[in-house]
Amino acid sequence: MKYSGIILDKREYEIIKALIHPIAESANLMNSCIFRLKEELKTAELIENSDSFPQDVIRLNSIVDVGTPFGVMKIQLVLPEYSNSEQKRISILTPMGSALIGYAEKDKIMWDFPNGTHEVEILKVVHSQF
Repeated sequence: MKYSGIILDKREYEIIKALIHPIAESANLMNSCIFRLKEELKTAELIENSDSFPQDVIRLNSIVDVGTPFGVMKIQLVLPEYSNSEQKRISILTPMGSALIGYAEKDKIMWDFPNGTHEVEILKVVHSQF
């Protein structure tokens, strides 16, 4: 990991926190990923000024090339209301979305997915406006 923990824009941190707060914790995979994201939020480094946000760190609306055991995926990380699998827009509340937020290029992450635990590598991050 390039940084000591995940890095989030303070405004986006507040949005994510508000999204996951009402989700009840249970044993299903989505909620276990949300629980893990909640834990990561506790130690996240928050950036107050969006202009100083690192360009290699994934944030909301970032377009990301991700290396997985199944090949390279290009996705855009978005809020749930903008998710669209045909357009490769992945919600922050999915296992992949919650796995990526706040991590940087070249980071490798072990994460639980519907078909088991897999390592993913962040290959490229491009910040985008939605």
